[in-house]
Amino acid sequence: MINQAKAGKRFYYIGFAAAVVSLVVAELIWLPAPARTAGGTQWIEWIDWLYYGLALIPLCWAAGAAWLLRKSESAAGVRVIRAIILALSLLLAAGIVMDAVHMLGLAIACATSVVLLLIADLMLSERRERGGFPWRSASSLAGIGLALCALLVPTGYSVTYPGMTLNLNRYAQVEGGQAVGEINGVLVFDRPAVLADRLFGALLPQYRFYPISEDEPPLSVTYAQVVAMKTDANRVAAAIAMQKAGLGQGVVPDGVRIVAIVKGSPADGRLEAGDIVDELNGKKVQTVEDMIGYMSSVKPGETVVVQVRRGGEALTVQVPTHASEGDESKAVFGVSVQTEAKLDTPRAVAFHEYRAHVGGPSHGAMLTLAILDQLMAGGVTGGLQVAGTGTIEMDGSIGMVGGIPQKAYAVSRTGADVFFVPEEGAEAAAEAAPELNVVAVGHIDEVLAWLSEHGGRGMETREGGNAE
Repeated sequence: MINQAKAGKRFYYIGFAAAVVSLVVAELIWLPAPARTAGGTQWIEWIDWLYYGLALIPLCWAAGAAWLLRKSESAAGVRVIRAIILALSLLLAAGIVMDAVHMLGLAIACATSVVLLLIADLMLSERRERGGFPWRSASSLAGIGLALCALLVPTGYSVTYPGMTLNLNRYAQVEGGQAVGEINGVLVFDRPAVLADRLFGALLPQYRFYPISEDEPPLSVTYAQVVAMKTDANRVAAAIAMQKAGLGQGVVPDGVRIVAIVKGSPADGRLEAGDIVDELNGKKVQTVEDMIGYMSSVKPGETVVVQVRRGGEALTVQVPTHASEGDESKAVFGVSVQTEAKLDTPRAVAFHEYRAHVGGPSHGAMLTLAILDQLMAGGVTGGLQVAGTGTIEMDGSIGMVGGIPQKAYAVSRTGADVFFVPEEGAEAAAEAAPELNVVAVGHIDEVLAWLSEHGGRGMETREGGNAE
């Protein structure tokens, strides 16, 4: 019976070992990134399938609990613990297979409970079998615990390291469009650093560490922000691309959206994040530049009558101002703002979500290019393998993004013919990957002009017109 009990506990330890290995693999998931199939499937797409392998971890624990319940004779309390382990492990595995990402908090609580119950079962079983303190289980679990701490406990620093390329013609599909070329965006990982990252950083020079500031928002808030920015980038890219293909009006400014409010500022309690400002003291504002221009005539301490849209309702709010910390002559409300855009996109665009592509706007410029590639009869790449990074702004300009050296390194592994980067990041990209053909750009039109000059094919719209 003891040997049968050992067989059941092996499943527990296999599950723990698999958890440690999975965390290490997750940390180094970018290393195989250049791998791709003959059909063009990239490593970032394979990750979506590899994710389901995580279900093997709770299934090992469930198998161990089921084996012990069936094969060993134990006290009623221990059997209850094993029954709970079995139930929670199966629930956790089902959540992974069903892709219940919206229940992440519940999954973490479930996994934590299972781990604690596993520890209790192993310790109690050894004490019952051998008597005295369960040193063997304690030492094994301590080793596993140290490994998990090294892979999970944050250090107060963030780490940035290379990610992987993403074929944006596979990420986005335009109604009635057909992809012609290959246009890659590139991702980097930027997250709180754990102890193990120092080891990875010593072995892989592409790792960069930065102190986390005290006012850094919680991860849940940061996650929501980057997902929202990705969604905005997708919408703007689609509108600009369609306009250039002769479809729709593109991006039309439609007021100033309040993104965030400084706590304790004059706007706190008067305005809300999500409000869209249409007028200041009766003066119409459509862009952030309009708002900045009007506020330059306001003196600190004066009250401004603000006309806003909130939840479809028009409201008038009186908001006092105070002096800016950086310039005491400048009146501010204490808000972060962005131009609200009305986007004209006559054709639907379907986006495929990848697990390794959480969010952010840095793919915006290349996404614009990819959507345009699908709307042009001859594509836009001229037969070149294109990669690039940079945001897409509402006027078509390309904005700076972070992680340029890591992105250049990731692209250099793919055999890309050109890597488009924002002008400010060109030097850093060239230093990180000297062999890469780095082209600095400030506007999507500059990308199109370069490709038209250096590519092997011209560009015509599917409607028969010419590209702008």
